[in-house]
Amino acid sequence: MKSKKISKYLNLFFETSSEFCEWFGYYNYDTLNHDQTKMLCNRAKFDGVKIKKNMTIELGYYDIISNVWHHIGDSDSFNWPQGAMMQWLPGTGNENKVIYNCSKDGHLISRIYNITTGEQKDIDWPIYGLTPDGQKSITLNFERSYWCRAYHYESVVNKDYDVRVAENDGVYEIDLNTNQRKRIISIQDVIKIDWEPYFDKAKHWLEHIMISPSGTRFCFSHRFAVGDIFNFETRLFVSDIDGSNLQIINGWREFFWSHFGWDGDDAFTIYAYESAKIHLYQTSGKSHTPKAKSLLVVDQVKHLAKALVPFVPTTLKKKAHKLLRGQTSYYQYYTIKDRIFFLDNNWKFPLSDIDGHPSFTNDGRYMITDSYPDDKKCHRLIIFDKEHQKSLLVAKIYASLHQKPGSCDLHPKLCANNNFL
Repeated sequence: MKSKKISKYLNLFFETSSEFCEWFGYYNYDTLNHDQTKMLCNRAKFDGVKIKKNMTIELGYYDIISNVWHHIGDSDSFNWPQGAMMQWLPGTGNENKVIYNCSKDGHLISRIYNITTGEQKDIDWPIYGLTPDGQKSITLNFERSYWCRAYHYESVVNKDYDVRVAENDGVYEIDLNTNQRKRIISIQDVIKIDWEPYFDKAKHWLEHIMISPSGTRFCFSHRFAVGDIFNFETRLFVSDIDGSNLQIINGWREFFWSHFGWDGDDAFTIYAYESAKIHLYQTSGKSHTPKAKSLLVVDQVKHLAKALVPFVPTTLKKKAHKLLRGQTSYYQYYTIKDRIFFLDNNWKFPLSDIDGHPSFTNDGRYMITDSYPDDKKCHRLIIFDKEHQKSLLVAKIYASLHQKPGSCDLHPKLCANNNFL
């Protein structure tokens, strides 16, 4: 079959064609510069492999008019879904600056590079999201992330963070001018909100910071697990940009949440899986017949970790884990009232049956999203019209690395003026 099928509604404007594996990364960062003439790109001589320590990738950009590659630097601090967090530094006076994560002297850092002068400036910590003025980054402790399920880097392994709760974990603000960092939200304060007793047995970490378009707010995920870190639960938090007005989004006991997208500063969508009810029977020996010795009924599957007791065999736990996210999934849409976000609508359109990575046009009318591979191993590229509640499939891309270490989703992203996707 063809590797991609593009609809008549899209015009292919530029495509890389070198001998390298080339990609960008996450879906909420713009690959194009301020005048849409340069496109950031990671590239490597390897593909579809598990990342190991001392592997490096090349960072740079393409002039999309002349199709000429320009080298910026190299990084040993990257992953397949996010690359090295390379981004155009926003804000007045930063039009020719790029920032990315790397390591130096055994620690993770970030580096600002001027593509015109070649000057570079090192920041003592890695970045995540950037404020629209380019003055600050709202970021996580990536060295802690290594020991969790979170996206992380193989370049630095700090065993001090191999703990249930890291004492100095949380959300940080980095001043990119002064190279100063301060914690604005502590992991301990996050855990205390809407607390459950089994939290004291769980491993806790933070993920997925996303700053709202004008930089007034940001969201992040609090994830935690008892035992297997891949059997985790998710809670969603929203905060003002300085860490104040921290609020938890209601519904974490009823839904498993994944990918988030801001619609302006006062609304967002997130992909949600409804919890299901599962009956678990203990089995004995190699028999496939359930034994009624013990029956567990878990009304909310997200609490399966605390409900599973030692007599439940490992094979049954794995089977239950596959059902953790329920059978029904769709996009939820939240809006704000009196500074509190609440569920406004559920979007269950025909193409919403597979998890994706959403973002919105500047006018807020259209949501652009993708999907995990479908039953034919194809990613979908989708446009959803909020006004008419209709969706349109505009492309299908074959997922050649599906279920391999180098697997990465489409992560569609719109440039600043929405002219290119």
